[in-house]
Order: sequence, then structure tokens, then C-alpha cells
Amino acid sequence: MNEEFVQGVYSAIVEGGVTLYKEIFNEPDSDHTIAYWKNARSLFLEFDEAQQDIFFSILKQVIIDTIANIFAVFDGIRGLEGSDEWLAKVYLNGIDTNEDLSDDFLRYVEMLELGDS
Repeated sequence: MNEEFVQGVYSAIVEGGVTLYKEIFNEPDSDHTIAYWKNARSLFLEFDEAQQDIFFSILKQVIIDTIANIFAVFDGIRGLEGSDEWLAKVYLNGIDTNEDLSDDFLRYVEMLELGDS
């Protein structure tokens, strides 16, 4: 169960997120573009193609690290400051994840990376 879930999370959030950022950074500004995105896009456009690739790989890793850290909180591996009394327990379709979401997610990411080598 965890495996299918982490694969879905990876596809929707990591791959989908990187695709969305590529679209955002590669589309022209409009009158409706907020200042934050105009500034970010201005910086991005100063990069050459290799630097743009590095930029997107950094964004991808930040997304992966964020998901892994959130799963670690759900798994009870990582606490939240001042929240010793908070305990999260995650079930997928009524099945206990056994506090393995973070490990299963990172294992899946590693498998993908080894496949890309």
C-alpha cells in the first residue's frame, strides 16, 4: 500500500511540481504576473541552459526533501518544535503505514535515481 502511495505522491507532487515550475519560468510575464514571479523569472532568465537545468534539479530536490520531512513527522521520526504531545498516525485505506512513509518514499526516489544512472 505504501509503495503505491509514495509513487503517486512522487508523480503528482515531484514530477508535477517540476513541470509546473518549468511552465511558470518559461512563460512570458503578463500584466497579471505578481512581482515575486517577475523577479524570480528575471533571475532565471540570466542563467544559461546548463544553469537552468541545475536550477530545476535544485527545485526537484527541495520538493523531495520537503515531502520526506513531512512524512518523517507523520512517521514520528521527526518532531515539531514544542509539540511533544502531538502524535500523528497515518492510515492508507484503513491500513497502518507502520511509520514507514518517509523510508518508503526515499527508497523509491533512490530506486528512480539508480535507474537514471
